[in-house]
Amino acid sequence: MRLSASVPTNNRTTMKKIALFTLLTLLLAACDESPKYTINGDCGTGNDTLYLFGLDKRHDKVEKIICDKQGSFSHTIATTQSTPLILAMPDGKMITLYAEPGTQAKLIADPLKENGWMVKGGKEQALYDSIAGILEKLDSNSERIIHIDRFIKEHPFSELNIEIMRRFLVEVPNPNNSFIRKRINNLGGTLQDHEYFAELKERLDSRNGNTIHKMLPSFNYTTPKGENITYKKYREKMLIINFWAAWDPVSREKLKRQSKLYSMSDTSKIKLLNISLDYDTAMWRKCVAEDSIAGDNVCDGKGWNNEFASNFLIESLPYTISVSPFQRIDIFGIKESQYTSTLDSLKRKYFDKKEKKKR
Repeated sequence: MRLSASVPTNNRTTMKKIALFTLLTLLLAACDESPKYTINGDCGTGNDTLYLFGLDKRHDKVEKIICDKQGSFSHTIATTQSTPLILAMPDGKMITLYAEPGTQAKLIADPLKENGWMVKGGKEQALYDSIAGILEKLDSNSERIIHIDRFIKEHPFSELNIEIMRRFLVEVPNPNNSFIRKRINNLGGTLQDHEYFAELKERLDSRNGNTIHKMLPSFNYTTPKGENITYKKYREKMLIINFWAAWDPVSREKLKRQSKLYSMSDTSKIKLLNISLDYDTAMWRKCVAEDSIAGDNVCDGKGWNNEFASNFLIESLPYTISVSPFQRIDIFGIKESQYTSTLDSLKRKYFDKKEKKKR
């Protein structure tokens, strides 16, 4: 007589359920394996902080990167399409990255580069670095235009044109509107409709057509006390920049009133930089002392020829802009009546959420 082993019906059902559950788990795990972009390298000394943020909606958050004790870092983001990013270094230098899916990139110190760094990894990164490297070495704007036009002709639909035009045509002292318009018109039709160029064309048509900076330009000033001021001092803070002049009574009175409001705010998170458009530096120093103007006060004695004033085409005083903790410009021309409400809303945007998480 032959005996056959049999599995109870309820056990077979259980085994089927387990197999089905295992299969679904594997499928879901496979779906979660979205393409990744990884950037690693050495950022200097140990425990330095870097910030990574996007230039458009594809990556609309700011990520904090902490270097290890040896000064190295590695950071990965999930991305399904090439995404333009900015890596803010501890010394304030800004590095353009193109996060291509499935790419391992490496940040390497390079003293020959304008910002002192180079990035290896990715076809778009290599293409961008090749044209940017050429443009960085040219002093003549006409020569830059020749190379930009050649790049546009060869790559009319490439989104690399956005960063190239932003850096070398748009966010420069005294940008030429007619040059910018012509280059936009030479781009491929679909690229012309990109949100960056749509906004750019709208700004070019407005009264303050050249006020189109997204990132705060670098600067270097010395205060009356001899302190050297660069943007590095304000990293991770919200910065309010005031343009004024001791010879202008309206802007002088505004700064006096603003100093009182500032003394009541959280000065650990909000900082003031007052840039004077004075020619008479002695008069400026006297006003700063007499009025007890809060914040960092600087003046290069160039008046309306001050580089910042030229960058933003400031034609009247006072003029105020706000800058995020990551060197991005939030608001141009803040009105005095909106000063307090603007500071409150920006403070909630950048700091209150973090404070709540800590609690």
